[in-house]
Amino acid sequence: MTKKEKIIYSFISNIIDDENPENIHLLTSTDISNLIKRIEKTNSKAISISPEFIDDSNEVYDLYVVLDDVHVNETNIGRVKNLLSQKIVIFNDFNNDKGVDTQMLKLGLQTEFRDKTNNIKCFSYNLKNYNNKRAWNNSKGWANPENFDKFRW
Repeated sequence: MTKKEKIIYSFISNIIDDENPENIHLLTSTDISNLIKRIEKTNSKAISISPEFIDDSNEVYDLYVVLDDVHVNETNIGRVKNLLSQKIVIFNDFNNDKGVDTQMLKLGLQTEFRDKTNNIKCFSYNLKNYNNKRAWNNSKGWANPENFDKFRW
């Protein structure tokens, strides 16, 4: 196993430990038997693997992982994000670096890490913590009809 694979597999294992997903989808065309052995030790009940993005899939996953050997476009990522999973992890290499960063930012994904020596970067999206509640963004104390006559600027 290469150092790059160790980094990716340990990162995915940490996410699985933290999030405790029941069903996981892995998008890759490489041999990931070492990763599967790690996942089998967790509480995950189902793992599905496909070598390319399946456009007509309707199954919902707790965690959707795209490894760096598979290319996904904006439409595919948007479909995964909006229809297939609320937690997404995408690994990418440093080819077309600026374009990929812009694309991921537009789609609301955050950069998890960059490792130039191993030629890998990771982006993630988790709906659970994507848009945190803010103390100021609520109706308490302002924009309440009962306060309309009390406060005037």
